[in-house]
Amino acid sequence: MFTYLQKYGFDSERENEFQNLTIEKPDLIPGRVISVHRTNYDVITEDGEIVCEITGNRRKDKDIYSKPIVGDWVLLRLGKGDNANIIEEILERKTTLERRRAHSDSEVQIIATNVDTAVIVQSLNQDFSVNRIERVLTQLAYTGINPVIVLNKLDLVDDIHDIKKEMRSIASKNIPIIYSSFTTGEGLPDIQEHLNPNQTVVFMGSSGVGKSSIINTMLDSSNQQLTGEVSEWSGKGKHTTTARKLFLLKNDVIVIDTPGTREFGLTVDDESLQYNFSVIEGLSSQCKFRNCGHSVEPQCAVQEALQSGEITQQLFDNFVKLSKEVRKHE
Repeated sequence: MFTYLQKYGFDSERENEFQNLTIEKPDLIPGRVISVHRTNYDVITEDGEIVCEITGNRRKDKDIYSKPIVGDWVLLRLGKGDNANIIEEILERKTTLERRRAHSDSEVQIIATNVDTAVIVQSLNQDFSVNRIERVLTQLAYTGINPVIVLNKLDLVDDIHDIKKEMRSIASKNIPIIYSSFTTGEGLPDIQEHLNPNQTVVFMGSSGVGKSSIINTMLDSSNQQLTGEVSEWSGKGKHTTTARKLFLLKNDVIVIDTPGTREFGLTVDDESLQYNFSVIEGLSSQCKFRNCGHSVEPQCAVQEALQSGEITQQLFDNFVKLSKEVRKHE
């Protein structure tokens, strides 16, 4: 029935949800939010892209989860004459990718919804940080979003051995790690292997790490985005993505490109932390004391693993740092 929207992920489950909700409102049609602006929303429908607004009550609602987000499936009413198209309903979100804003204890930003895979992109020069990768992986735990790590600009690195050594703790989790270079083309086919047709992929990372350049290799030339060079003195992108945008690639993969995000505050609970740092959680069960703080307590299995080299100091320090942040907001 909705053959064009199927390319954007409108599957049988979504169609059943649509049919049930429109029994009493048969004039509503489905669509997916592809871009969000200050007062309106770009929505893709079976007949193409249109601009929509939301109701006054929804606009006044201070609950951020009540507002349409890039990736949302919505039901909308087409305006007649000069009347605006109005988003009436937001369908259930299968997944939600969010972060706590930098230097805020309460303000949360929803990045995208109904995401299947998150591609975490870092540059192998000044941007590389295992700690920030672990931070994002902790946020993704239990969301149902599959992570893929892309370490880009491989051509700028003389020796990759030390970086792979730092990535050892993440590699042990069987998370795909791809070393790539837009300049040489190395690793780009490997990225595409992890992107499935009709599934939604979000690209995340700091400004200037090459997210848009990677996406451009999968876009027709007419749809390619403006990407900028990186300042030599700051290492930061000059002209890069400024707003989240959902694209349909030529291989029918649905992609959301995001603005550069270096700070990534956590909104998850302790269970997600334990899931991401499962090695430390497993060792904790072997400690003599159930409430072991893994510092000065006797017969601490975590400290013993540190001394033996079973886990690295970097992994442990990051676990401690993220634990404090998670418990601060619980």
